[in-house]
Amino acid sequence: MSVSDLSRSTQNHDLHTSRQVRDPMWICASVAAVEGLVVASVFMASAMLYHFILLQTAFQYFAAPLYIAFSLLIGLIYAGFSAVAASRFLDGQRRRDTTLPFSFFSWTIAFAAMLMIAFLAGVVGDLSRVSLTSAFLVGVPVVVVMRSLVQSVLSQQISQGELRFQKIALIGERELVLDFLLQSDLWRHGHELTNTLYLEDAMRDGAVAAENVAAFARAALQQGVRYIVITGDIAHINDLDGLISDLKRFSLNVVYAPAIQKNRIEFLDVVPIGPNRTLRVLRKPLSDGAVLLKRALDIVGAGVGLLALAPLLMITAALIRLDSPGPVIFRQMRRGFNGQPFSIMKFRTMTVTESGFAMTQATRDDARITRIGRFLRATSVDELPQLFNVLRGDMSLVGPRPHAISHDDELSAQLAQYAHRQRIKPGITGWAQVNGYRGETATMAQMQGRTDYDLYYIDNYSPFLDLWIILLTIVSPKTRRNAF
Repeated sequence: MSVSDLSRSTQNHDLHTSRQVRDPMWICASVAAVEGLVVASVFMASAMLYHFILLQTAFQYFAAPLYIAFSLLIGLIYAGFSAVAASRFLDGQRRRDTTLPFSFFSWTIAFAAMLMIAFLAGVVGDLSRVSLTSAFLVGVPVVVVMRSLVQSVLSQQISQGELRFQKIALIGERELVLDFLLQSDLWRHGHELTNTLYLEDAMRDGAVAAENVAAFARAALQQGVRYIVITGDIAHINDLDGLISDLKRFSLNVVYAPAIQKNRIEFLDVVPIGPNRTLRVLRKPLSDGAVLLKRALDIVGAGVGLLALAPLLMITAALIRLDSPGPVIFRQMRRGFNGQPFSIMKFRTMTVTESGFAMTQATRDDARITRIGRFLRATSVDELPQLFNVLRGDMSLVGPRPHAISHDDELSAQLAQYAHRQRIKPGITGWAQVNGYRGETATMAQMQGRTDYDLYYIDNYSPFLDLWIILLTIVSPKTRRNAF
């Protein structure tokens, strides 16, 4: 660590310490108030539009007090969910890709609770079913967009250092503490450093003095610190037992951060295994529930697709048979989920049928491509038989595109992260394809781009992202940009 690095770190900290640190409860309450008022307005506006515009009801016959009461009620219930979502967002416990399902869930529960209260109060019959239905349907996109907008604004303010909501204090050896600060840019993550205890300065008779630790903890509490961060070499973690014991008398969150410069492995969270507490360094990209949901969507989507496209499949098969000799369906070995090989099905578009273990990748002006094959590849119709692969469980509707065995081996040796794509089932279409990365991969830059998009999909998977990719596959010009 150079003096200039330390100077820049100090300057950055000085530039951003003048910002007011907001109480997280204040932020959560503000978000809850805004989202609650918007939801209440949607409920009330739906009722007024239906009665005054469509039915042209006179004002004296409109049950205004009843609708106002229940609009405030549903706003209050939804505000409770908003406060929870904001708190989890600030604590870093909720990924951005869960915004859609959680906001929809919150709106549905709030609406159901409001209806239950109306039923128990005996006034549900006084509320128009049409206005209730329209309020719920209109509310779905409103709450999703509103939640996304709120989180985007908060994220932008946090990343720019304009919003800080969590005070922390640091304990560790001087060099490791400075390394932690240099590598972290805490002010870009909503944190404010209040005070630091260097272990070298707290020693007495070869051990950390308990009174020094106690004085440091009391000072941190007086400044509103929520977390005390202890940083150090993980090889010496047992030496911190006495220090942690001295902190147990105080109501503080104490966390341990392994020295960044000395430890390159990222610890994700703590997982209990029997009586032990283990550090997770890798996480399955999909939870068990997400695997079941994705499989259910695959079965339904592939089944409906095969039924709807049956006439097109039969016409395509006939055209291939008339165009050139050879099988209609082309099978080739590809590498799929967890590196397991499987036989992929495609409409034959070339005069050769290579196994996948040794082959030459098709190019734009490849003479091996048949006349009908060129059209099938340009429109992606040749991929449709892979719906059978989806039903069989070899593939998913959405995921990284699988490559032939020989190409997979070659690319795995050239790109360190390439094989990470195999942590999820391969797909008929994917995030890389709808962003223009399909077809020939003649350069390493093209392959790196495809890999980066595939890894982004794996890290940010959600059912809604799958549906968005399927929609883009159908309508986006990017999907067919490099098709041939």
